[in-house]
Amino acid sequence: MKAAIHQLQYWPGLRFFAKMRAAELFIYLDDVQFEKREFQNRNRIRTARGWQYLTAPVISKGRFSQKINEVEMDNTAAWSEEHLRAIKTNYARAPFFKEYLPRLEELYSRDYRLLADLAIATMDFLKDAFAIGTPVKFSSEFNIAETSSARLARLCAAAGADEYLSGAGARAYLDPGVFSFAGVKLSWQDFKPREYKQAFPGFEPDMSALDLLLNCGPASLDYL
Repeated sequence: MKAAIHQLQYWPGLRFFAKMRAAELFIYLDDVQFEKREFQNRNRIRTARGWQYLTAPVISKGRFSQKINEVEMDNTAAWSEEHLRAIKTNYARAPFFKEYLPRLEELYSRDYRLLADLAIATMDFLKDAFAIGTPVKFSSEFNIAETSSARLARLCAAAGADEYLSGAGARAYLDPGVFSFAGVKLSWQDFKPREYKQAFPGFEPDMSALDLLLNCGPASLDYL
């Protein structure tokens, strides 16, 4: 069984879902350290000026070692209304915007106490919209103490996987020997993003997969 593993993200990008689609099991890393200014609580949407971040505000001051599944939302600001308004403003003319608007409004109408709940809501939204049937588990289910490559290899073994599909960017730091020792084959994702028609002229790569969905609808799978 081929497994892939990735940290929880808010509105993940195309590589995330291409890897999920190619795997037979996808494990959400939810019990690793939260990293500020990464993609765990933000991602990019297309705008007339290029792109902008949608950043979900979280409480992080003085909480330097908190895990992703422990991070609390900072709900003192009306961030959900702002994010929904930004999506409406920038995707109003996207071909499939009206089809998915009711579900987007429902998603942003919920109360989120934890970042993990918000991230999972957006990941489930896109996974369902792309009709990706890959089963998912959470790393916190396995109680693995190791870190880095050893943690990933142990997670695969604990989940019954004999192959780990990694993003190509991890070549710089993953230790193949650890996977070999654990009896897990290490393979690499070969994802080459292709241009698709966006809501504004020109093409901006590395947007949230929401951009692909609202512009391409059912044809989105051709780009994953």
